[in-house]
Amino acid sequence: MENNNYQQAQYQQPVYQTQPIHNDPAYLKLANEFLTKAIVSGAISSLPVASFVALVMASKNRKKILEYLNQGGYHTFRIKTSSALSRAAKYSAIGFSIFWGIYLAVWLIYAIGMLLLLIYSASSGNI
Repeated sequence: MENNNYQQAQYQQPVYQTQPIHNDPAYLKLANEFLTKAIVSGAISSLPVASFVALVMASKNRKKILEYLNQGGYHTFRIKTSSALSRAAKYSAIGFSIFWGIYLAVWLIYAIGMLLLLIYSASSGNI
């Protein structure tokens, strides 16, 4: 006969360590400041002139985040997100600054060409 008296394996639920809820007002203020600056710099990084402002803002914000972490600050999800958004905003601002520079150069070349064509046509009497 078959032995049906086998023991069922008992599995323990994995123990997840959650980060403590930070009630420190200084942490909350800094984390909100970091996140706000990261979001704003990311949002304005695609605008023509504001891309330069976003580049400076994102670079300074990321530098402050790294200084905060080096001083023993909490390395929480909010801080990680702020750091990642600041880095993304910085590179986005660099890319859009290059894009808007090329865009402006193309339009300037086009405008100068049209002006020269107009002057040439007026001087040759074709108008």
